[in-house]
Amino acid sequence: MANEQDVSRRDFLQRLSVVGIAGLGAGSLVSACGGGEGGGSSSGSTSQSASQASGQSSGGGAQTVTIHPQGNQMKYKETEFEVPADTEIELVFENTASSPSMQHNVLVMNKPPEQGTFKEVGQAGVQAGASNEYVPDHPAVLAATDISKPGETVSVTFTTPSESGKYGYVCTYPGHWATMQGTMIVT
Repeated sequence: MANEQDVSRRDFLQRLSVVGIAGLGAGSLVSACGGGEGGGSSSGSTSQSASQASGQSSGGGAQTVTIHPQGNQMKYKETEFEVPADTEIELVFENTASSPSMQHNVLVMNKPPEQGTFKEVGQAGVQAGASNEYVPDHPAVLAATDISKPGETVSVTFTTPSESGKYGYVCTYPGHWATMQGTMIVT
């Protein structure tokens, strides 16, 4: 999506959520593209927002958030996404990597995105092992997808925390936690 207006991604996502709340209907799909150049205030890093779809299912309104890896790197392409508090979310991970070694998962935490927590949960994931999809039995784990190989799509449905704030997400495949991190912003 070309940046025709100088609108921050956060402003765009806030506007997007207002449009979704206004009820465009069950079949509407609104997508926030995470490319382009950003003028964010973070020191040297660019953040990209996850694609979001707003719609309703027969069981009520649900929001879908889709994230991807950044090529064949141990990084998420979308390093943050914004969702409403106390809302059912379907988190979809589309593994668009092509290297067989780029297996990933997404583990959403109920804790802020801090290096100490990423490390603790990432190392616990390695201890949990492949038979557990590298998802540890840890109190910081809110939700997690299964491991996805390149070309596979996995998802998990969960309810976002009832308190607004920033919550971390991380890949717990061995060695990935140190660089494959993101922030779920709950409003």
